[in-house]
Amino acid sequence: MNAKASSCRFSGITCIAWTLFWNLVLQPSHGIEKEVTVSVYQGEHAEGDFSKNLATVEQVTSRCAASGCHFLVFPECFLSGYESPDAVRKGARGLDDPDLIRFVDSTKDHDTVVLVGMARRRPQGGVANSQLVIHRGKLVGWYDKVMLTQGDRYTLGFEYGTSVPVFRIHGVTFGIAICHDTSFPYVAMMAKAQGAEVLFTPHNNEIDVQSVDNHRRWVRNCHIGLACQFKIVVARANNIKSNRAGRVGYGDSFILDPQGTPLAEADLFKKELISATITPEMFRSPTVWSNLEEAPSWLRQQLAQSLSQGRRPSNDESFKFWIENMKTHEFTREEMSRALGMSFDEVDSAIKRLAITVPSPPALPPSPALQDSKVVSVLPYPGGRHPRLGFLDGAVMPQRETKVSVFPPWEDGGYVVADIPEAVFSNLGLIYLAHTHVPTLWDLQQITLPQLEWTRTEDGGLSMQRDLPNGISFTSSVMPRADHVDMELTLTNGTRERLTGLRVQNCVMLGYAKGFESQDNETKRFQAPFAVAGNRSLDRWVITAWTPIQRSWGNPPCPCLHADPQFPDCDPGETVTVRGWLSFYEGTDIDAELKRITSTFGSTMNGER
Repeated sequence: MNAKASSCRFSGITCIAWTLFWNLVLQPSHGIEKEVTVSVYQGEHAEGDFSKNLATVEQVTSRCAASGCHFLVFPECFLSGYESPDAVRKGARGLDDPDLIRFVDSTKDHDTVVLVGMARRRPQGGVANSQLVIHRGKLVGWYDKVMLTQGDRYTLGFEYGTSVPVFRIHGVTFGIAICHDTSFPYVAMMAKAQGAEVLFTPHNNEIDVQSVDNHRRWVRNCHIGLACQFKIVVARANNIKSNRAGRVGYGDSFILDPQGTPLAEADLFKKELISATITPEMFRSPTVWSNLEEAPSWLRQQLAQSLSQGRRPSNDESFKFWIENMKTHEFTREEMSRALGMSFDEVDSAIKRLAITVPSPPALPPSPALQDSKVVSVLPYPGGRHPRLGFLDGAVMPQRETKVSVFPPWEDGGYVVADIPEAVFSNLGLIYLAHTHVPTLWDLQQITLPQLEWTRTEDGGLSMQRDLPNGISFTSSVMPRADHVDMELTLTNGTRERLTGLRVQNCVMLGYAKGFESQDNETKRFQAPFAVAGNRSLDRWVITAWTPIQRSWGNPPCPCLHADPQFPDCDPGETVTVRGWLSFYEGTDIDAELKRITSTFGSTMNGER
């Protein structure tokens, strides 16, 4: 019998994204080749007693092998125990354990694939929550639990799994998701993306008696969702237990078909071996009505890109900068995790290890010119939170490398997000867009632009250069001053043709500036080169301007301000420039303030600083 296992080593969500793209776009599913019988054991194990639990596994395996069963799955950590750190420590074994090796060898005389859980001592140190795959006298492979609970990680001491393998035996491609893994789509998605038709889900539940009904509904519904959405058979093996006051392991093991309909179910709180026959017809119409392969390639690619938007810091210095940045933005743990592409546990552990605290006032780029107490503070926007409140469909997957947060000088003012640039148009078409919406020149050619980051300059500013595939490049520069922010865009024509119609959209998003969240234009003024937003009391203002100006306007649903400039036509080898301004005003005489800025802004446009 030929057994095949494959795996994808990954860091965070990135490999899930690329596995989705590669497999769902390019890799056909093998399909189940014949009828197979799947069995699930629901029973109680002895905490920390590996030998006693192994004896149970041997007995049940012999029974299944005699009946011709193709697959047999046991609950999570069944060989070792799962109740306490002491049970895990006593029951943990390495793969070189003599008793385990003897059991693996004993399976050479039958054709049943045994999936059994244990606390696995890793050669490099640490313990993993593993489910072994054993067939015909060989350890085919194993899966280590990826989505650890806090108790898994900090109480029981398990290390995170770092791969999602699939295996093919008996003409069936299958994967494994252990307990908490099934509360999320990721592990099942990874297995499905690699062709899995069956998902084995070993559990080891010991739940507060007051929460049993809710927990059981949640777990069962999660499994039904996985079965239907991924068109897979799901076989759940859970323990039973009632010897601890106030806590129970209730069982509720089952086997679901790809409709999510139970093929076999174990009674609650009862030791039981259940079985079901899986047929190729279960995976075909009219039993099921969809295939993941029906999704268009652009949707798969966009999903892959969306899942990999998080940007994991390369070192502790970078991590500390971005965490302090996000704390300044008052990000939640969810938003931090999303922006960094890291799990809650990874984020929390790094924050504790680096002793990161909330900076107050907001962290600033280092510059002697920024010591004034009225300084307008600027930070790179970290991503992880959409900068708009509305019209989100017009800005899918916003890129952070064009966005800066500018903090008002008044207390508890929140921040605005300046997108520099949001879009650049030319006679060639849309040559740049800082999110996904209207197809750019590069989207039409299926060219993906690389992610970039702002560079913090020695004089306290921020700079970002984007080189486009056809030789055009542009540079965005942001420089905080004592009472405003200078902005500049330069574009260099590296093509052989004259560039015309070089319209730019620069957006200032107001949704997270306190007092400016209103999604209307009632307190906004658009008088070129200015775009101005007031609060409801009209005593605080956000002001932006660009020159040479092409259009001044606002988009209420976002809400945002636009003072959109236009580059002069640009010959090959030449560079053209537009310049901008962003400031805040506290007072009621906005006309006088705009007049003052006009004189200042005019000298700035002439290159004076």
